Amino acid sequence: MLTNRFFQIIISLSMSLWFTSCSTAYYLVNYPDFANDVFYRKVVKAEKKLDGNDAILYLDATKLRTQFTYAFMVEKADRIIESDYESGKDLYLKAVESFELAISHGKTSLQLRHPQLQNMMDWITEDVTFTENDVPYLYWLGAAYGGAIGSSRGKAKWVIQLPIVGYLLEKALVIYPAWNFGAIHSALISYSMARTDLLGNNVENAKIHYRQAMLFSSNQDAGAKVSFAENVLVSIQEKDKFVTLLNEVLAMDLEKNKELSLGNMIARKRALWLLSRTDELFY
Repeated sequence: MLTNRFFQIIISLSMSLWFTSCSTAYYLVNYPDFANDVFYRKVVKAEKKLDGNDAILYLDATKLRTQFTYAFMVEKADRIIESDYESGKDLYLKAVESFELAISHGKTSLQLRHPQLQNMMDWITEDVTFTENDVPYLYWLGAAYGGAIGSSRGKAKWVIQLPIVGYLLEKALVIYPAWNFGAIHSALISYSMARTDLLGNNVENAKIHYRQAMLFSSNQDAGAKVSFAENVLVSIQEKDKFVTLLNEVLAMDLEKNKELSLGNMIARKRALWLLSRTDELFY
């Protein structure tokens, strides 16, 4: 079960923030292969712009590659692994490689802002003063690490780096808990379920973050709802609440918050898939 939590941590990390373009949403939902090509070109274009001294360019590359890898590689692997194990495994391996590149971009972006930070141990052991402007850098590097951990499917090399995700997200949370409609709280739902230091209080901790994600998004973050259903309600075997919450996602007006609309569309697709697996997830 714990290995599954590592795998699922990427769900809320990467689903929360997406481009708000209506055309992007339309093509992703209706023409996923075309959307894959278009979005990958955006990733490549962002990476070609990378300059050794521009932290913002590295942040953009981190975000785009993390989003692309989740939406077009992990989501696909997630669905085919049961029917075609070898193909699914290969796709997860490719996803890890892609997330590794996103991590490299993310590290560089923060090191450009804080040159004294040369490696992750420096960041964790030194008393670094981050500001509100650092929050997206912390979040997207955490998302990239979470993606690599999840896509590794329990590989020790990545699982032992889970505290890095916590460090980055919790630093960001202290600075700006309401950032991007509660995206940090949304990410911390699945992270809470993966932690081994909560002494059995994982569910209660996840519930706190879920409530805050709903508060800051005015109940409009479908990704947080899907993450709570998949990570928490499956864990405690609350089948009726699971079905109710995912049906609530299906009934949402996904255009009510334009800045969340694309992420919400992705969440709706995942909600449909999870509902189709209800009998597998509950016993």
